[in-house]
Amino acid sequence: MTTKDESLAIETTNLTYKFGTSEKIGLEKINLQIPWGTTNLLVGPNGAGKSTLLKILAGKTLIKEGSLKIGGFDPFKFSINRNEQHNSDINNQITYLGTEWAANPVVKRDIPVKLLVSSIGGETYPERRDELISIMDLDPDWSMAYISDGERRRVQLVMGLLKPWRLLLLDEVTVDLDVIVRSKLLNFLKSECQTRNCCVIYATHIFDGLGKNWCDRIIHLNSGRKTDDVDVGNISFVHNENGKDVEISEEEKRYQIKLAESLHPLALHWLRADLEERGSREEEKEMMARRHNDWNNERDGKYFDGDASTLMNYFKATRSYETRE
Repeated sequence: MTTKDESLAIETTNLTYKFGTSEKIGLEKINLQIPWGTTNLLVGPNGAGKSTLLKILAGKTLIKEGSLKIGGFDPFKFSINRNEQHNSDINNQITYLGTEWAANPVVKRDIPVKLLVSSIGGETYPERRDELISIMDLDPDWSMAYISDGERRRVQLVMGLLKPWRLLLLDEVTVDLDVIVRSKLLNFLKSECQTRNCCVIYATHIFDGLGKNWCDRIIHLNSGRKTDDVDVGNISFVHNENGKDVEISEEEKRYQIKLAESLHPLALHWLRADLEERGSREEEKEMMARRHNDWNNERDGKYFDGDASTLMNYFKATRSYETRE
């Protein structure tokens, strides 16, 4: 009997995908071996095949060529034997989060955030729910109709991460997040992988704040092919005097990256200070209520001097003007 390598989160052999009847190749002979307990970056230009690969791993797109195993089992193959339940468990522990959700008109209705979170099991995982709400800096009383795209994205992440997952596939879902929320999210995901032996594959074009401390490996796709698969242990950051941004030793498969100037630490510092000044969400509500009242009082005093007769005379004058017209 063939043994299953359950130490690997993902194993693909010559995985190939073609789009419909066009014969356009989306992925060509992708070979991966990704262990559990790791955080992985998926890098490549638009159209490289990143989203296609993530959707295949998530079971949203079927393949006809090559093979795929999640935790040592083919997630698409179900047979009536003792492994059937294991296959089902693996599929139930895969979470895929893409960019489509926040643009859905359904989630832009006048629905409280707490109702949405409750609808997908918020009471089942109360500690995890509260931790994610804190990390994503949500106010449960927000209405989905009156929040920004970035705040809506944060709601998506709370809902998507609420149920404990084993394999997490993220497709550009942090593009709307501010740097401090993104930093907290990445720290949470790293902790999940280390404490629960999970696996994250994260496709992004934003690399500020992503260093060796977070990432275990980087997979580079281009035109549907895997061109690089680098363990971060082979990457070092150096003060490079010759001006080259990257130096690669093909023989040793080692990479030297020039230390880059970045405004990420400054933005992170400012936003942390903003959060300290704001306080908790409840304190923010009280502050905004005071600002609203102060604004109303200042406005009334400025235009009408607190004199009701002045206000009445203003509307009388307006009506006279309308009558003359």
